[in-house]
Amino acid sequence: MKRTADVSRTLMLVTALLLALETGLHAVDAPTSATRPNILLIYTDDHGWADMSLQGVDKDIRTPHLDQLAQDGVRFTRGYVTAPQCVPSRAGVITGRYQQRFGVEDNNKGPLPLSELTIAERLKPAGYTSGWVGKSHLDINSQRGGDKNSRILVEHLPHHQGFDEYFRGEMRDYYASHSLEGKPFADAPKLVHETRFRVEVQTEAALSFLDRRAAKPQQPWFLYLAWYAPHVPLESPEPWFSKTPVSLPKERRQALAMIAAMDDGLGRIREKLKAMGVEQNTLIFFIGDNGAPLKTGAWNGSLNLPLIGEKGMLTDGGVRVPFVAAWPGGIPAGQVVEHPVSSLDVAATAVALADQPHDAKLDGVNLMPFLTGENRAAPHDTLFWRWRSQAAVLEFPWKLIQLGAHERYLFNVTASEGELQNLLLEHPKIASRLESKLKAWSANLQPPGPAETFNEQDNMFFAAHVDKTIQQATKRRASPKPSESTPVHEASVQGWISRNGKFEVKNGALVLTPDADRSGKAQAFLTHSQLDLPGPVMAVLKLRAINAGDGSASITWRTKAESFSPQQSAAFHWPADTDWREVRVSLPEKSRIIHLRINPPAGANGIEIQSIDLQSNGGEPRAFRFDTK
Repeated sequence: MKRTADVSRTLMLVTALLLALETGLHAVDAPTSATRPNILLIYTDDHGWADMSLQGVDKDIRTPHLDQLAQDGVRFTRGYVTAPQCVPSRAGVITGRYQQRFGVEDNNKGPLPLSELTIAERLKPAGYTSGWVGKSHLDINSQRGGDKNSRILVEHLPHHQGFDEYFRGEMRDYYASHSLEGKPFADAPKLVHETRFRVEVQTEAALSFLDRRAAKPQQPWFLYLAWYAPHVPLESPEPWFSKTPVSLPKERRQALAMIAAMDDGLGRIREKLKAMGVEQNTLIFFIGDNGAPLKTGAWNGSLNLPLIGEKGMLTDGGVRVPFVAAWPGGIPAGQVVEHPVSSLDVAATAVALADQPHDAKLDGVNLMPFLTGENRAAPHDTLFWRWRSQAAVLEFPWKLIQLGAHERYLFNVTASEGELQNLLLEHPKIASRLESKLKAWSANLQPPGPAETFNEQDNMFFAAHVDKTIQQATKRRASPKPSESTPVHEASVQGWISRNGKFEVKNGALVLTPDADRSGKAQAFLTHSQLDLPGPVMAVLKLRAINAGDGSASITWRTKAESFSPQQSAAFHWPADTDWREVRVSLPEKSRIIHLRINPPAGANGIEIQSIDLQSNGGEPRAFRFDTK
């Protein structure tokens, strides 16, 4: 397999070189950096949309150098990345292609195939020298990125993907081609150990790369700087930490300190470019790799406000990020662009500026005509996502999100309530059109087709951020009359939501109707993720069903420390009767239960629940009554 990938990779590079030779753009005769700009791509890690002070969201965030960068160029208010997680997002930005096209869909699907061309490889025929500093995770095996069993694959290090120089690493250990003092290692890649704060080390590595470029001022360069911040593990670096407000939570103070360290690093880099005399001929992109994780996940102190959701979600809180570009000699300053742009656009823009032939395989667009005023249209008609059991399409201002095989949400992202108001029922034609677009796009991915498998963590995220907030927004707009049904598309019922089916409150009961087309799909169930019940717990249900199938039902649960597992399940019999029957189910859990699922029997219909009582050991009982009074 590796030999095949290497052959394919060689053919692609040869093709690119031949095309460059045909147009007189080979490396030997390449124009100087006076006509081909240097390109600096900065990618931060778990950096929430709110945490750039020009966004005007939080008074505690101060990013003067980043703000100045935006004022010297353009701030994209709707800048998107291709995934709500680091590995796929980074695979997308460094190749300029939807990473699902080559199978790097989530953190478990690495490494980046050597057959895929990176920005560095695409710029090499134009004479660019390329450098890599900081985080990769594109060179790890298929184990989860944070798994203790994951390992770095030496054959996938940056120098195997077109980068001439590198200082690759996240925390303390780095694979390097040069020392921080600029000395090349004869035995590269050499493992370098650093004990200082990671952002400072990575900033110095970037400055060291720039020092070496000063010796060849006529040769253009590309630098990918991937700061590993404010990602966990959180640190309290000085002098930045002591400057944060002591009234804030420690996590927030640490995030602010780490972001301030990056901001100061940006200032140092821009000063270096100015001293080198190349500031006017350097295009800088500053982009976050995905939204910040919040307390539903593992909060890193960063904020996504006012966006809905977090890292791990295809709502804007997961994929809309700080996104800035500046080129004092090529882009008019002071712009604010409201139209959506994508991290995929970096590669397409870089290739165009290097006068390289257009490659139809690139999914992004060259942003330059839109930033210089040559083209006043929107850069993109549509943007697409597929990650785990989520898929989405944005046809501005409409955004369709599909969760699993059947759950769908339609949002107008420009409306005041944005992703708090599901407009699926109000605009079925728009939803149908977007669903068709999403289906056509996903047909060409690896594997093809929409996301079908339902992921429990995705369910937890949407229950906490989307369904819960839709319920709150619905109550604010207008509560339905007691006799009206409450569709699952519009709200949850007392915190309960349905999956793979719909429910309504009717005639004193919660009525669950499984989706009509369930062939090969998961069964309908009810779920509640906003619980806190010390175990063990006794669940007392009043139930009935027209047809209960074989009656085999269950309640499954999750604690804060674990995901759903087969051991966290209690079976019971669902009665088939027109009269209400009380069922008592013991949940033998010693820890605190935070998330429950009620799973009716396969093939059941006419499913109704009159009440749910959850009696915990020493905790407050929770009672849910679904009457219409």
